[in-house]
Amino acid sequence: MREFTCDSLLEWYALLQQNVRDLGDEHFESFTPTERDEFRADLLEEIRKDYAFKLLTLLEAGIREDFLVSLKRRKRDRVSRAYRDLCEEYRRETRQVGKQATQACRRIPLERIFDELRECFRDIDEAFRRVCSVTKGYFGFRNWYAHGRIRTMPVVPDPEDI
Repeated sequence: MREFTCDSLLEWYALLQQNVRDLGDEHFESFTPTERDEFRADLLEEIRKDYAFKLLTLLEAGIREDFLVSLKRRKRDRVSRAYRDLCEEYRRETRQVGKQATQACRRIPLERIFDELRECFRDIDEAFRRVCSVTKGYFGFRNWYAHGRIRTMPVVPDPEDI
């Protein structure tokens, strides 16, 4: 089975973008030049949304995996302790105190994990805290894309920025 990484997704994104740009006019015979350019722009925008979604989904999976592994291993570093405290709080809120931590906290909102990470790095690494804030904001797009595109479209992050 092939494993996808952020780097491999970005490579595919760049390749796909270039292929769409390089499509010859013979592929657009029934289009006027204006329609052809609009169609190509729409296609490039949809590719951008698709790859931003894929990268955010991959990032979410990695963050959740790190969160659950930290709970399971019970390390003593600052982030692991913060994750355990967050999980305990979540278990109390959802009345799952009797369940195992990794099972009860499997569906904890990603925003709460980001907030906990930002809090862990207060006064330690402001650049990382800003990255957490920006990345947390990107997930508004991910949720919009994944759950039906019902409300107005949030800002679409560039895949290279993710």
